[in-house]
Amino acid sequence: MLETRAALEGDRTLAYATLAPSVVFLVLLAGVPTITVFVTAMQDIGMGDMSGPYVGFENFVWALTSESFYTALWNTFIWVFGSVSIEMVLGLGLALLLNKTFAVRGIARAVILAPYLVPTVVAVLTWRYMFHDIVGIINAGLIATGLIDKPLLWLNSESLAMTSVILVGVWKFFPFAVIALLGILQAIPQEQYEAAKIDGASSMQQFWRITLPYVMPVFLLTALLRTIWTFHKFEIIYLMTGVALSTQRRRCRSSST
Repeated sequence: MLETRAALEGDRTLAYATLAPSVVFLVLLAGVPTITVFVTAMQDIGMGDMSGPYVGFENFVWALTSESFYTALWNTFIWVFGSVSIEMVLGLGLALLLNKTFAVRGIARAVILAPYLVPTVVAVLTWRYMFHDIVGIINAGLIATGLIDKPLLWLNSESLAMTSVILVGVWKFFPFAVIALLGILQAIPQEQYEAAKIDGASSMQQFWRITLPYVMPVFLLTALLRTIWTFHKFEIIYLMTGVALSTQRRRCRSSST
């Protein structure tokens, strides 16, 4: 009995010693930045200035009582919900399509997954030129088809800027949903579909009774991951709208002088 207890104590000590480096690494990786951000938030500092007087919770009070804070928070929720919902629906549809057998399936998969490989800065700059009100291909195409009669200010309009950034975000990141959902679709046993066909089930019934139950856990997990990643996504919105607004302000100042 004593030998067994001593062996268990030795195993416990070995386990703690094995886990200790990982715990220390996680504390340094997550704990130190969290504490640093909290301390910084209680100082009166600006961009590029890492030193300033201690103000306590004044910054938090200002944020919670500022109308612009709630406006930004609401816009963030619109950006996240709009992007993730379209990404997941589009990803599921394309995953179902790519799961079928057709002649150019390999090429189609490569084309669909290509946006995910493009660097974000390159993708955003390309879309900025496409959204340009004068030389942009989007306005040119809409005017050519008769849908609009004059160019739209996609990135300088409050009503169209959100639509523009959501469109770019969906184009850039929907392949992630396609990859995740296509993997689970290929893991569904084909015998279930064959049995359902023998029983006379339609394609829609097979989707609701077989495909969707298999896909739903991965669908929800992918949606959760994309929500977390999209919520703190900054570079797309800034590069699409921040630079455009800065350019617009410079034009206004130049015209006024």
